[in-house]
Amino acid sequence: MIKMILICSFLVIKVLTIKNAVPTFVCDSPGGGGKISLQPNYLISQSADKVVLRNFEGVITSYPEPQNYVPGTAEAYFKGIYPDYEKYQSNVGISAIMNDSKFNLIPEDLHRLDRRQKYQKDPQHSSLKDKRGKRDELKEKKYKAQQKSINSEDQENKSK
Repeated sequence: MIKMILICSFLVIKVLTIKNAVPTFVCDSPGGGGKISLQPNYLISQSADKVVLRNFEGVITSYPEPQNYVPGTAEAYFKGIYPDYEKYQSNVGISAIMNDSKFNLIPEDLHRLDRRQKYQKDPQHSSLKDKRGKRDELKEKKYKAQQKSINSEDQENKSK
């Protein structure tokens, strides 16, 4: 009976773990694109020195390969199949990202950028950057109060 309970509890734990703990490899895209999961619908293209990714908003960006990556291992094979591909290279779209002529491609109707521009144009717009002076003033006041209390404690200890 105890053996059966242990087996059942192990199966429940195994099922819950398999069901809930799905590992996802994520790439933090440069330029504020957020974290992109490395799945087929988000991985657009890959070359020897960079990977082109798309996030859920449609922003297309590239991520460089690590420094110790050995590039050029597939170049000879690719040139064997397409001997004159360098003549037909394009600087538009994904090719522009692969050739380093563009950093990323941003859709024209990206709502996040519209919201940011509206927020910055709003006359009542304020951010934490605007409140740095007040923050520094309060920090200085707190520091002085702490120094005053430490000095008064030291004087009390000396008088005893």
